[in-house]
Amino acid sequence: MKLILSILALLSLQEVLSDDVGRAYEWKDIKLVGVKTSTYNPEDVIPTGVAHDAESRTLFFGIPRIFPKVPITVAELNTRTYNSAELRSPPLNIFSGRSTKPLTSVYQPVIDDCRRLWVLDVGIVQSPSERNKYPIKNPALIAYDLTKQNYPEIHRYELTGEVAKTPLGYGGFAVDVINPKTGCGHRDETYVYIANFVENAIIVYDMQKRDTWNFKDDSFKPEGTSTFTHNGKEHTIQAGIFGIALGDRNKEGHRPAYYLAGSSTKLYSVDTKSLKKKGTTLKPKLLGDRGFKTEAIALAYDPETKVIFFAEADSRQVSCWNTKKELKPENVGVIYSSPRFNFGTDIMVDSKGVLWFMANGQPPIDEKLVYDEPQIRLLKVRTKKAIKGEKCEMK
Repeated sequence: MKLILSILALLSLQEVLSDDVGRAYEWKDIKLVGVKTSTYNPEDVIPTGVAHDAESRTLFFGIPRIFPKVPITVAELNTRTYNSAELRSPPLNIFSGRSTKPLTSVYQPVIDDCRRLWVLDVGIVQSPSERNKYPIKNPALIAYDLTKQNYPEIHRYELTGEVAKTPLGYGGFAVDVINPKTGCGHRDETYVYIANFVENAIIVYDMQKRDTWNFKDDSFKPEGTSTFTHNGKEHTIQAGIFGIALGDRNKEGHRPAYYLAGSSTKLYSVDTKSLKKKGTTLKPKLLGDRGFKTEAIALAYDPETKVIFFAEADSRQVSCWNTKKELKPENVGVIYSSPRFNFGTDIMVDSKGVLWFMANGQPPIDEKLVYDEPQIRLLKVRTKKAIKGEKCEMK
């Protein structure tokens, strides 16, 4: 009995850090509206990325075709229709955007300052048995206009050559609109920065010139291996640069690009002025180390609080650091911690200052992990509220 009470007390203590965080939704398996469950396994529908359009209150999910018979690769959920207080595990809708070509496999959606939804279709499914159904094609960056009905596709660019060698190594990406105040056209000055954790590279796409190039640097490499523990078993991961987030613009439209490797606790930054110049030499800056067992594959910057949030992989927590402070373990706070937050896979701040973060319980390993309770968890909290009283708050 004492042991049970001790465990319950520990769980309660871990959730105390989460009082201000709202559990948006959770799933053990995901049903899809208009798709018969007899045609697919709902447990194989595992989102890896999420983006929230605050204007329409719509969530968009990237659902890569990691396992066989995954019927769609981008889904959406209108939070007005499905209030999380009334329904914790709602079905997802098929993406209503109009694509000029079918999508093969999408891991992450990103919404830019022009309310364009960007997806990176890697062009290949992970399951070899599905490759006759989905032939390998060039990876592509595609943008949809969220300001218009049915989200028409307004931009598409196929990646080829050196930057397209290992599409299954693409990690997170960030969209850099240089000056959104002057208007957002189809060919405005926009750059996309894509992390490749296999090649240890950053791929840069110039929207105006329709050109791509990449950079490699030692800071993009993994420090070693990292682990994810499930049911007492350790799974080893070795990943290079995985997450990338953009800081504040200066008068020239340049900004710091913050990045981390999946198998590292260090955080770096590089000036986007350098990334925009093809063939230049990068001068990355080591900002510091977040501390033991703080590996993460996703991070998000909040322009209002100047705080970076990290969705950590094996610690079951979301941490924070204020960019106005020195980066060291003593200055890293924890805004959320729960034993149920298994493998943080994505995190973002929407246009209204709300932080969204997701765990899916499935790290990038060959083995599919099994859970007895909902492992796909999406949570939200206002950034100002999240950091109140934490080490990342400036007082």
